[in-house]
Amino acid sequence: MFNLFKALSFAFFFCSFSFSLYATNITQQQIDQFTNLPPAQQAALARSMGVDLNDIKSQINGASSQANVEVTPTEPREVELAADNELTSKVEQSDGEDSEQLQPFGYDVFANNPQTFAPTTDVAIPLGYIVGPGDVVSIQMFGKENLSAEIPISREGQLVLPNLGPFSVSGLSFVEMKQLLKSKIKEKVIGVNVVVGLSTLRTMRVFVLGDAYKPGPYHLSSLSSISHALFAAGGIRTIGSLRNIQLKRAGKLIKQLDLYELLINGDSSNDIMLQSGDVVFIPSVGKRVSVSGEVRRPAIYELNQSDTFAKVIAMAGGLLPSAYSPSIVVERYQANSSRQVINLDANNAKALNASAQAGDVIKVAASSAMFAQSIELSGAVLRAGNFQWQQGMKISDVIPSIDSHLEENADLSYGLVVREVNIAKEIEVLQFSLVNAISQPDGIDNITLEANDKVVIFGDDQESRDELLAPVIEKLKHQGRSGKPLQLAEITGEVKYPGTYPLAKNNKVSDQITAAGGLSESAYLARADITRDSVDAKQASKQWLTIDLGNALAADAKPSTDNLTLQSKDRINIYKIPKWSENRVVELKGEFVFPGHYTIRRGENLSDLIERAGGFTDFAHLEGSVFTRVKLQELEKKNLVKLSEDLRIEIASKSLSNEGNNQTFDEMQKMLDQINKLEPVGRLVIDLPKALASNSYNIALEDGDVLHVPTLNNSVNVIGQVQVASSHMFDEGLTAEDYLKQSGGSKKRADEERIYIISANGSIKMLESNWYAVTQHSNMQPGDTVVVPLDAEYMSDLSLWTSATTILYNTAVAIAAISGI
Repeated sequence: MFNLFKALSFAFFFCSFSFSLYATNITQQQIDQFTNLPPAQQAALARSMGVDLNDIKSQINGASSQANVEVTPTEPREVELAADNELTSKVEQSDGEDSEQLQPFGYDVFANNPQTFAPTTDVAIPLGYIVGPGDVVSIQMFGKENLSAEIPISREGQLVLPNLGPFSVSGLSFVEMKQLLKSKIKEKVIGVNVVVGLSTLRTMRVFVLGDAYKPGPYHLSSLSSISHALFAAGGIRTIGSLRNIQLKRAGKLIKQLDLYELLINGDSSNDIMLQSGDVVFIPSVGKRVSVSGEVRRPAIYELNQSDTFAKVIAMAGGLLPSAYSPSIVVERYQANSSRQVINLDANNAKALNASAQAGDVIKVAASSAMFAQSIELSGAVLRAGNFQWQQGMKISDVIPSIDSHLEENADLSYGLVVREVNIAKEIEVLQFSLVNAISQPDGIDNITLEANDKVVIFGDDQESRDELLAPVIEKLKHQGRSGKPLQLAEITGEVKYPGTYPLAKNNKVSDQITAAGGLSESAYLARADITRDSVDAKQASKQWLTIDLGNALAADAKPSTDNLTLQSKDRINIYKIPKWSENRVVELKGEFVFPGHYTIRRGENLSDLIERAGGFTDFAHLEGSVFTRVKLQELEKKNLVKLSEDLRIEIASKSLSNEGNNQTFDEMQKMLDQINKLEPVGRLVIDLPKALASNSYNIALEDGDVLHVPTLNNSVNVIGQVQVASSHMFDEGLTAEDYLKQSGGSKKRADEERIYIISANGSIKMLESNWYAVTQHSNMQPGDTVVVPLDAEYMSDLSLWTSATTILYNTAVAIAAISGI
């Protein structure tokens, strides 16, 4: 019995290869059974069935690869759609440049792998369902007699009930069959109730042909409709039509399905049930148009013969509120292959009823982003943006309250109204005081606004002023020309925010000072200068006007000729009070009787300040003092940056030339890192005892100077390339060489010809390496440091190595002296 079943399975297996593998249900088990047979049995079976064995093997390999494709979720279908879209973009040349990003509408809905879709079978049976061979009818009788049976409808269309005989039901609707069976059974069996249903629905074979993703025959449930067949076939290629799906039965056209009705309107009335042997044919796509821009659903759409522009826009979901409806652009190909542009007014029903043509590119532009009849508020306000303009609106209507409408840093004295004055969008500027506008509603500062005015409120800092003024100044520069002077003025000197400001209408000197944030504390009120360009018919010249600044600012209380009306490109210069100086502070640290911060007068020297501080304590080490200055710190920082860059370039050059070894380059990099991390000290080397004793050597002080006087240090330090870096008690009888010997002597890599001494006051002196050096022991002083540098030969002869190490050692010594205070 098993061999017979196996033979029948293989017979079905071989017969299946005469049909499309995509439309038959050959199981993997059948394929595995065949491939597991010995080669001799495979050949014998093939001969018995009259099939070539090589063809079978090639089809098995193809079926396996296709089966692998089918189990992949959706990627192959997406690749197919991408290929179709590329082909469509080449075919649809009329879609234009903007339609490159558009996709044909509706195809992704049906995109699916074949045989992965199955219609639901557990739904209620439609009343109009036609029963036929293959359906299994469930019959239940209860009452005088009980019976429960599931009986299939035979191929002859008959339903054979036990003890009751056959009943012909083929071609009847489900409702008609129920009525027939109930009446017949009750006639033959008295006293029973009958319940009739369908337990299993038949399957049917239909063909999906044309531009389907995978055309061929498919076995579907008898409840399947046209759309079910499309899903089963994997959908429609983008070169296939969505608007003319044809259902053919026995060679006759039964129904045409427009999928746009289903996709856009949800109308499935034409999606009728299929019957066995039906053909669902997908013709090639018809005429297409593309719709882009301000529509809800930009895409490429297929046309019917009667589609108008109104219908096309409706298919695209309609216009967005931002669409510019008075002029929709339609690009169209003409018969002579040239292109034509048509402007379509979407508000004109007659224009919308015109027919769309194949290849039309419909572009819906966006409306202007500009606001009409509005007021724009910007700057240091809590709620910036556009507000509705009303006739007679004033500044106080836009900003009625300071606390609830302005930021904390808002400048209440200076604001601008930027107003367009003509159709060319040229502007003029009006200046106002926000405090006056709110506190005096009827005053001149509460300016009556016009439509599209821009109100700018500035912050009380230079950065916000520059940022808000930049577009206004740029606009004023652009509109300046011959016969129309540039409406800008400059103010410099002792004001809070010097710079160039718009020249507001009828601006005076006092207004421009207000724009600059007002005068600084050091402003000289007795005099200010105005530089003015004077142009006559032949040439331009400069004029210098002198005004009394105090009178100009008091002009509101008392009329004054000094508060001049400004002209184009005037430059106001506010002087500083003569001999005005801000507080200059110098710090004395260490062994002073009264150390601390001291305010100095201009030109005060160091000896005078030390006298004010009570002089030094008995433990002061004057020769070891460290004097630092802010300017020198800034200069050192620049030099360190330059040295770092130069050293990095030299190291890179040595590295590319393969000179030196890896260890040397590691040391170079460490040195470079130390330089980058080094904080400049800004030390000025001074001889403090000499500065106190000689007026000619005295030092003029500057703001930020610091003098460090350490406690007497009775030691000598030895650092660098020595066996043991150490400190030694100062001995007047010892020379630098003696201290080197006490530190174990120099290392092999030491540069003995360049040994130097950093004195306690920061000065540097070279150690003479000859017989005369023994007589120089008197040069060593407490606090001195002997430095033994590394021979540059061991650092690939880096020319900057000496400078880098010297800076590092000197800074280290200075920091050590300061830290020891």
